[in-house]
Amino acid sequence: MDENRTPNFNIPADFAARVNAAAHKQAEPALAQKAAPAAKTAPADPANNDENNTDTDIEREPAEKAEQAAPETTAPDAGKGMKQMRFWQIVGVVAAALALGVMSVISLMIPLRPTESATEKRKLTEFPTFSLETLKSGEYFDLISAWYSDTVPMRDSLLQMNAKVQGLLGTNTVQGGFGEGVKGEEIPDAPVKPQIDLDDVTPITPVTTQPDESEPPTEETPTEPTEPDVPVQPGAIIQKLDSIMVYGNAGYEYYNFVQSTADHYVYGVCRAGARLKGVAKVYDMIIPTSIDITMPDSVREQLNDSVSDQQKAISYMESSMTEDVTVVPIYDALRLHRDEYVYFRTDHHWTGLGAYYAYVEFCKAKGITPLQLEEYDKQSFPGFLGSFYNDSGMDPALGETPDVVDTYMPKVKTDFAVTDQNGNTGHGDVIFDESNAPASYKYGAFIWGDNPYSVIENQDMESGESILLIKESFGNAIAPLLCAHYKYVYIMDYRYYSGTVASLVAEKGIDDVLFCNNVSMTRGASQVQLLVDHVG
Repeated sequence: MDENRTPNFNIPADFAARVNAAAHKQAEPALAQKAAPAAKTAPADPANNDENNTDTDIEREPAEKAEQAAPETTAPDAGKGMKQMRFWQIVGVVAAALALGVMSVISLMIPLRPTESATEKRKLTEFPTFSLETLKSGEYFDLISAWYSDTVPMRDSLLQMNAKVQGLLGTNTVQGGFGEGVKGEEIPDAPVKPQIDLDDVTPITPVTTQPDESEPPTEETPTEPTEPDVPVQPGAIIQKLDSIMVYGNAGYEYYNFVQSTADHYVYGVCRAGARLKGVAKVYDMIIPTSIDITMPDSVREQLNDSVSDQQKAISYMESSMTEDVTVVPIYDALRLHRDEYVYFRTDHHWTGLGAYYAYVEFCKAKGITPLQLEEYDKQSFPGFLGSFYNDSGMDPALGETPDVVDTYMPKVKTDFAVTDQNGNTGHGDVIFDESNAPASYKYGAFIWGDNPYSVIENQDMESGESILLIKESFGNAIAPLLCAHYKYVYIMDYRYYSGTVASLVAEKGIDDVLFCNNVSMTRGASQVQLLVDHVG
């Protein structure tokens, strides 16, 4: 067949238009229905559906125009819908841009940016001071960037919101630390006495003080008490979170024994004992942490491979002390009260009640009569969420059961002087009212938190002994209890104090020195070295 030959068919001139219209009707009946109003002037003729229809073009024109116009009649409606969609898209984009712009403006306003984080309990990065050197090196803009990212407005609220979202997703993150991954060293069975060399220090001239004329307490033979157990929490599981663990609604800190650091701690305390021999009596109190006191035994036994035995570690250090140091053992006393509220659940510190039981043991070691709990003024500050809550990524189980900070203050008239890290001194009550403080700050009710140097004066005493409390934050809770027995209670936080123990004892004529530190501190090489450096 010749491909260029035109077939000789008698095809009506409107055949193609009619076929297209019929196909369009089958494919899009809805559009044909919408086109019906446009065809009202040409009533449907059944004959128009017949391919062999021979009507004139004039008779078919109205129907053909209606059929051909059918797709076009949808354009206004479709265009209207598209315009509405585009309108709301534009509204969404504009709203998002405005919100971002407002947040950007707020974030750039220095007065609105926080200077410290209540949740993290730290000061945030400060705006850098301008200098040509940092500008030329490019460091100035790096410092601005660090300040900008660290001081986002509503930082704590955003952190808490993020923690809740991560908790729902099961992706909580925690702060790293001296945790489960570091296995403790073997604890020696025999003590190791430190070698103290005082040839490199100047002897202290003893200060004459009035002797203690108080009657020592009558010694009674106590009956052997039964140590209570702590019941497990039904359905509770252990969450191992690197530096800490959470069991039920309570957090716990890992403890890993490090012999070299423990020996150095013993050396520092014994050096103070030898340095102050004949001048002041030196006591040492090592405080266990909650994991060996309030954690149920059946749960604690599961951790034996990753957590060192605190009782054995403390016993090793106490038995290694020289005769110049009087040891105040408190481990067994706290175990006897382990079913009471002696440690916080959301924080690593002991409570005011735990500190009281330790104070009773100190009174025994000194030979004085302790006050009874009912002899104190008690204040309570609920809503405390401490270090475990923060370090666990704000674990919901901890957040739902906040702690209560209970303080115990002897009923004596006092003057309390606090010197902060900037050298400023203020006066006030020994117990600071933290009723309206952020949840993470409430432990600061004890002696206004951690400051380099503080003094409690018992104004009800005309004269009397004095004591120097050398401590980290655990010692804050026991400091108020001591003022019932001393004219002056001097408090030194060796982490911030710039002087030495020896010089302060000589200057103030101090009678007793009490080292009060938690067992976790005795594995921290930097903190122990600070303590040793401050002995003098």
